Amino acid sequence: MSSWRKRSFLISFAFVLLFIFSGCADKEKTDQEKLQEAFQDALKEAANNASNNEETSTEAAEPPTVESKLSEISNSITTDFWNEGFVDISWYIASGTSSTGEKLDIDFTIDRLGKAMEKKAEYDAYIQGLDAKYDDIKPVWSKLSTEIDSLYKKVKENPPAAIDPDYDFDTGLFKQYSDAFSKDVEALNSN
Repeated sequence: MSSWRKRSFLISFAFVLLFIFSGCADKEKTDQEKLQEAFQDALKEAANNASNNEETSTEAAEPPTVESKLSEISNSITTDFWNEGFVDISWYIASGTSSTGEKLDIDFTIDRLGKAMEKKAEYDAYIQGLDAKYDDIKPVWSKLSTEIDSLYKKVKENPPAAIDPDYDFDTGLFKQYSDAFSKDVEALNSN
């Protein structure tokens, strides 16, 4: 091949490559632009969905009914006061362990009861503020609340020792009142 032909071929080849690369660059830019537009559209759609979800959740987040609030209170009594408090304290006094036979930090248990007592003060105010429709539940709550106060005061002022048969910690009235409160709340929720 002559040198002129080689040069002509190389020049033509360079133009072809330049043409191809410039076409690819335009195509790549177009694809990149399309990708960027799709990304921006996706962001806009996500923002719209989030806004719609907030509106839906705001609409769905209606205030709780009295019955649902009373159920919450009943569940708290069972969980916070009985399961994580008084029953463990009773077992600790009798056997030196929790109700499940595990080690028990009595000071921690009493501290947790203190946190539950803060919530109970809110429950007291809520129940006393209920209208006449709930007058049947108020005296049951009053008895239960008074018994919770009494049991908590006892362990707070005089924390029990493990395996102490002389420590008087009777949860009978608490169980009687909490069972009655729970049944009354269930009855309200079934109406």
